[in-house]
Amino acid sequence: MKKLLFLAVIIFAALLANKSMAQDLCKNNPKYCKLLSDTGGVKMMLITLPPGAKLGTHTHPLNFGYILKGGLYKWTYTNGKTESFDMKPGGEFHGGAETPHHSWNAGKTTIQFLLIERYK
Repeated sequence: MKKLLFLAVIIFAALLANKSMAQDLCKNNPKYCKLLSDTGGVKMMLITLPPGAKLGTHTHPLNFGYILKGGLYKWTYTNGKTESFDMKPGGEFHGGAETPHHSWNAGKTTIQFLLIERYK
């Protein structure tokens, strides 16, 4: 019973930490992020990144998005791992909570996408 209680406490603490890790993307990057809606524990944002534009270090809760204007999008986590995504207009993406990273438009065209985050 003590092991089960201990496990429950650890899981609860991890969930709280995960929720508290998520940062407000638009507040930290107002030049490139426009908050469209914030209701019912869901935020919808419009992200517009011209070539070379970089979002400062941030995290995400559960998220998904829809690509309006495509291009080459890259991000680097604080552990040094870099990933990239060739965004195509009309495409989508989704993911779970993400650790701290910064991201940028590594292409030659403006990238634009809707980002929806669930924070509750």
